[in-house]
Amino acid sequence: MFFRMRVLLLLSSFLLLPTLPCSGKVTRLGAADRRKIEHPGAITLLRSMRDLPAAVVQACAAVSKEKDFNLAEPGGPFQVTDVLGLGEEKLPHRRLIWAAKIPGYYLVHYESGGFAHSYHVVLVAFDPAKDTAQAAWGAAAIPLADYADFLRALAAGKLDDTFDYLR
Repeated sequence: MFFRMRVLLLLSSFLLLPTLPCSGKVTRLGAADRRKIEHPGAITLLRSMRDLPAAVVQACAAVSKEKDFNLAEPGGPFQVTDVLGLGEEKLPHRRLIWAAKIPGYYLVHYESGGFAHSYHVVLVAFDPAKDTAQAAWGAAAIPLADYADFLRALAAGKLDDTFDYLR
């Protein structure tokens, strides 16, 4: 009897979960950075790791507190879950969804596999004259189709930057 009640409670919580609103808090994005990304002028959508400067990738690695920040190409294989098949242990833990080049910044949107599959955005300030980059902001996200979708999610409170780290 106790087992059936636990199973019923567990199943009912999964049925209710999709009806909960997805909301987050953006508390660490500076006002100046926010203005610049909300009204960027020119936007170039990038769909390959080859299009990201090495300094931008290194800035993402610093945020993730890892030496390397390996991202699979969009649509490419990566470690989606924590259960790996033969040879999958060599695949990256993350996959690029898209990146956007805007004046003074790159916005990198990627998914992270493992036990808890998740989505993230990292805003990197980039100085092309010096070829230097520094992470300016990052947040947990939802799957975002493109930059316009990112702006809608930002306005609707569907990003959350209250975590102390990005994966």
